[in-house]
Formats: sequence, C-alpha cells, structure tokens
Amino acid sequence: MGRPRTAVFLCNCGPNIAGAIDLDIIAGQLASRQDVAVVERHALLCSPDGQQFFRDTLQNRQVDNVVVVACSPKMHEKTFQDLAGEAGINIGHVQMANVREHCAWVTPDKATATAKAQLLINAAIRRSLISENLEQRSMEVNTDVLVIGGGLAGIEAALTAAAAGRKVTIVDREISLGGAVIKTEEVAPSLECAPCLLAPRLAAVRDNSNITVLTRAEVTEVRGFYGNFTVRVRRQARAIEPSCIGCEACFEVCPVTVPSRFHLGLGTHKAVYTLFPGSVPAAAAIDKSACRHFTDGTCNACVEACPFGAVNFDQPDDESEFAVGAIVVATGFSSWDPRSISALGYGTVPDVYTLPEFERLASSNGPTHSEIRLRDGRAPRSVAVVHCAGSLRPDAIPYCSRVCCLGALKVGELVRKQIPGATVTNIHHDLVLTTPREQAFYRRQAHEGTRFLACTDLAAVQVRTGDHGIRVEGPGFEPVEVDMVVLATGLQPAAGTRELAGLLNVELDADGFLKPDHAVLHCTGASLDGIYVAGCAAGPCDLPTAVTQGQAAVGDAISKLMPGRRINLEMMTSVIDADLCAGCRLCKAACPYKAVSFDRERKVCVVNEAICRGCGTCSAACPTGASKARHFTDAQIHAEIGGLLHG
Repeated sequence: MGRPRTAVFLCNCGPNIAGAIDLDIIAGQLASRQDVAVVERHALLCSPDGQQFFRDTLQNRQVDNVVVVACSPKMHEKTFQDLAGEAGINIGHVQMANVREHCAWVTPDKATATAKAQLLINAAIRRSLISENLEQRSMEVNTDVLVIGGGLAGIEAALTAAAAGRKVTIVDREISLGGAVIKTEEVAPSLECAPCLLAPRLAAVRDNSNITVLTRAEVTEVRGFYGNFTVRVRRQARAIEPSCIGCEACFEVCPVTVPSRFHLGLGTHKAVYTLFPGSVPAAAAIDKSACRHFTDGTCNACVEACPFGAVNFDQPDDESEFAVGAIVVATGFSSWDPRSISALGYGTVPDVYTLPEFERLASSNGPTHSEIRLRDGRAPRSVAVVHCAGSLRPDAIPYCSRVCCLGALKVGELVRKQIPGATVTNIHHDLVLTTPREQAFYRRQAHEGTRFLACTDLAAVQVRTGDHGIRVEGPGFEPVEVDMVVLATGLQPAAGTRELAGLLNVELDADGFLKPDHAVLHCTGASLDGIYVAGCAAGPCDLPTAVTQGQAAVGDAISKLMPGRRINLEMMTSVIDADLCAGCRLCKAACPYKAVSFDRERKVCVVNEAICRGCGTCSAACPTGASKARHFTDAQIHAEIGGLLHG
C-alpha cells in the first residue's frame, strides 16, 4: 500500500485569516511536500459555495486524508466531517488546523503568525498520516421516562410524557404524591386554593394507564446512557395492599399516635395513616417503628377493622429493575432548619414558627383545621414575620431563595382572613418580588394594614421572650413585641440530593442543587445526556416555573426519544488491549460514566462502548498503555507534537 494521500484546504475566512497570515507562502510550501497530494484555497470554506467546492474536490481527487486549515473545530469540524463522509472519506481521517483563533487573532506580526500556522498545519498533516477509521454505530432507543419526585414539577413532567403516549414511572420517597404544594392553603399572589389546584392533577395521574407510581421508593442504581438507562428501585413495604381505598376504618381502631411529618411535627397521625384525604395512591401505610404488631406483637386491630382485608403484615420490601430512555429529576427542596442560629429563638422561644409550619397551621388539611393558634390554643393578636431567616449569610444559606418574600407576604393575608383585627408586621431588608402581580400583591398587603419595617442587617435580628410576648429587635427599626413570630426560612436541596447526583453521575452547583447543562440554552438538562432537572431540584423557584420546567424537561426528552428512532453512539470510544491489560482496575475506578467493567473470568477490564463517551480518562489512568482512546491514541498525539516541535 502506498503512502497516504493528503488533501489540504486553506480557508481565507474573509480577511480574518488571509489578512493576518501569508497563505501564498503556506500554499507554496505545501505544494512541495511529498506527503501532500492536493492543496486548495477558498475564500470562505464554510459557506454553501465553499462546502460544495470542498465536497466536489474530494469526490474528484483520490485522497485518503483531509486537513482543513481554518477556524476552531468547535465551529465547523462536524461540517467538514459530514462533507468528507458524503465524498466517501471516513471522518476519522479529517483533521483541522485552527489557525484563526490560535494564530490570526492573537499574533499581530504577520510573519510570526505565518510561521506559527505552518507548525500547526505540519502537526495536523503528521497526525493525519496515521489516522484510523471511526465506525458509526447506533442503537434503538427506549422511549419510557422515569420521573424522580412526585411534586408538582414531577407530576407535570409525567402527565406531559404520558399524553404523548410514553410509559412513565414516578418514584417518590413519601407514601403519596403531592410534594410541598399540598401542605399549603393558598398559592400567592393569586390566592388560589392549593389543594384544589393539585387534586385534578393527582386524579389524572391515578387514572392514566401510561403512568406507574412507586411510592415509599428510592432509586438505588442507574446504569447506561441516554436512550438506554437501566434503573433499579427499592420500595419499602406499606404493609397495606393496593386494594385499600383509604376509608380510614383502621385509623379509628389504631391505639398508637405518632408525630406527623406531614404536619411538620405540629400534629399527629395513627401508626396506620395516609398523608391527606384524596392522596394518590389512596392506600394507607403502616409506620412499623410505631405499630404494636411490629414492636411487641400485641395488636392486630387494623386487620380486624379493615373491610377489604388489605392489611398484610408480611408484605415484603420490593426491588425492581426496568429500562427507560430519559430521567427527569424533580425532587424538590427541603426547608432550612433555623435551630443552628440561636438568636432566632426557634426551638427555645414558644410560638416561633417557620414559614412552612405556619402554612400548616393555616391550612384546612392542617393539624388545627385552618385555625391559626398559639401553642396554648389562643388566637394570636399580633404576628411578626422575619424575612431572610438564615439566608444571605455564609453560616447558613448563602443565597436568596427567591420565593420566601412572597410566602411571607401571604402571612398577612391569612392572618387577617382568620383573625379580624390582628396585626402583622414584616421585618425585612430587600423584598424580592419579580413580577407585576407579585408587586401588586405587596401593595395590597400594605394597603390592607400589613406593616413593613426595614432592617439594615437581618443577620443581627434577635428573637427572645419579652415582657408581654415575643420581642423582636434589630438594627434600623424599633423593637416590637408580638404573640407569634414566623421565620421566612430559605430553601435547601432536598435530602439525598448529593447521593442521587452520584448515582446519576451528574454535577451539583456550588449550593448543592443539580447543575443545569447550560443556564440559558439548556436549563432543564443536567450535565449528562438524558438526565433532566425540573423545579427546585435545580434551585429555588416558584410554582409556575416548576410547572414550566417539568413540561419543558420532558418535552425535550420525548422530542428526541421517538418510537423506532435509532441514536448514534459515540465513535471516539476507548478500547482496552487484553494482551496488555494487567487487571489493575484503575481505569474502572477512573471512568466517570461507569463504562468500564472487570471480566473476572479473563481477569481483564473491558469497555462497554455503548456507554463510553470517549473522554479518555481511563487511557490517562492506565499504567500499561492497554487502554487507548480512539482518534486520540498515543501515536497520533505524539505525531502531532512532533509536527509542532520539528516543523
């Protein structure tokens, strides 16, 4: 076989390259080289006319390799690879020499820029001489969708996918769907009934044959890649069969009462319980840590009371594995616990509540059935709301949670509605109200009597027992004494977010939320293809944003996961030479995509090329040279470096 024939294309790029580099000198030098068969020049190679010229030249001239002397590969490498492929040249034999960004734009002296460009071109030619074919492989995609999290964002994602005919599985840690919104009474600024808002969506999920709901469940393993993920889910037994309709007959006879997580410890439920009337699934669940059947074997009252025979103490925990094409993470948030800042009085001063706790007191499905009460049962005549409790300070939450101000303003609305004549005082610094409707809501609260006291430093606010109630003092305002204090606490990543990110192999941002792939262009995509993020899993957001993100995330996913469609796999994968592999498994530990496994029978590592993304991390870690990254082999890189060093 003769020496490979290389074609070199020089692009003027208008004046960008031709005005800064002497392409005539370079063309003459290339024409005299024995390893260059074709030298062509064009004014603008990426233009329609230039692309046609490029394709026609390759079709009419017998060449093996192509070097394009132009701009950054990020701009047009794929353009020229595709054109070369149309001309019958494997894309593995297409190299680019970036002389625009690396020479023309950064080297003022034309002679110096020209000399530098000659070295880059020589490096690309040397590399092309030992280039190898890249094989394009494809796989059929799975069109099913997994939604992790059953709040409003997750529900909207599931319903959107199901409406497009996709099979959807929702996984949630709680015993029923609903998330945070079901714990509120009204949604500001519209003051729409929150349970009324959610109930039709829950019913739609329950009645949709395309949606499977797994509650009391969590994802324990994720393998694979976009279009072909394999997911393992562990589900804790409810000890109640699905035949349960939530009639509550068992509640009446259960002798055990425990603090309610749903009521944030302000109320109780029985050891057999549902979170709220109309929950989905409707079936109750048994708290095994409290139920006397499980603690000492002395009680079977619920078995005898159930008219459907749904109680099953022997129901086992369940583990299942299934395939999906895309995963939407909508795990919501957790509220910051203010106990860590003693000056706020939470946990030490009676009747100091967090904003979520106040929402439970004001809710019709709350522990006091929408009656706002102090711990002694009296209705408060005065309430102070402390904004930014723990927020914007490095020892707690260093960021603004965006939605707390609107929630804090709602306190005044709820108090005045339930307790005519009661006073509400907001202690704040800045007010974050991002829409005209939110600003109008603020003006309405001020008009109806809510007081606003500006504090110059919220971190210095002190909440303590006063002479006639709770005393709140801080810089910039006169101290106030009230019956109740509500702390507008910020939003944190949901419990288990870091562990889930590890399972999914996606990045977190500086605050611990899931990091979008691109904050503007791909804000619902995570850092790994096929993983999407919606709602507060990506950071604090309001309900309209959560709904929109849920719909957008799954919309992007299903637009690509079309039935019958095949997706192209990465061509520049790594490959392990079994004859050189020592079985040390350093590559397996280094692989960020879990694409390397250890063959115990052969005692060597192998690459799953369907999962490999071609990052080359394993090749860098391999001490024997057994792992090689296609298109970036040691020989190719050495040839390129040699071309730079030796001209």
